Amino acid sequence: MACSYLANAQKTPPTPPTPPTPPTPATSVKVSANTTSVVTINGKTYVSSSSSTPVKAEAKSSSKKSKSSSSSSSSSSTSVSVNNSDFTYSIRASFDDYKTEKIRKILMDNLEKDHFSSKGDTYTWKKLEDGEAAYSYVLSEGRLKGTVNKELNSNNAVDKFIILGEKISEALSND
Repeated sequence: MACSYLANAQKTPPTPPTPPTPPTPATSVKVSANTTSVVTINGKTYVSSSSSTPVKAEAKSSSKKSKSSSSSSSSSSTSVSVNNSDFTYSIRASFDDYKTEKIRKILMDNLEKDHFSSKGDTYTWKKLEDGEAAYSYVLSEGRLKGTVNKELNSNNAVDKFIILGEKISEALSND
C-alpha cells in the first residue's frame, strides 16, 4: 500500500499550456503649452504669445508586431527684447522664419538704402561715423539684431529708431 501511495503521489497532472500574452492597451498622451510675454517700451505695452497645439500620440503593440502612429502640428514662437540705455538703443528678436520678409520690408522702408548690403539670406544696414557704427541692423531667417549708438545720432534719429522698434514689435506680435 505504501508503494501505491508513493506511485500516486509522484504522478502529477500535465501542465496546461501558457495562454498567449494579451496585447498592450493603446496609450494616448496629449501635451500643450502656452506662454505669454509682456514687454513695455516707452509706456506702450506689447504682448507676445507662444503656444503649441496639443500633440496626440498613440502606441499599440502585440506580441508579434508593434505599431505606432502620431500626429503633430507646428508651434509658433516670438521673442522681442529692447534695451534703451543712456548711450545705446538695441533690439533683438527671434521669430518664425515666415515673418522674416515682413520685417525686411519694414527695415527697407525705414533705414537708409545707402547703408544696405546683403549676402545670401542675411540683410545688413550699417552706418559708420568716424569709423564707429552709428547704427547696425542685421536680419537673417527668424532673427533680428539692431544696435543704435545714441552718441553718434541726433535725438531726432534716435526717436525714429525707437519708433522703428515699436513697428517691428507690433508686426511680430500680429500674425
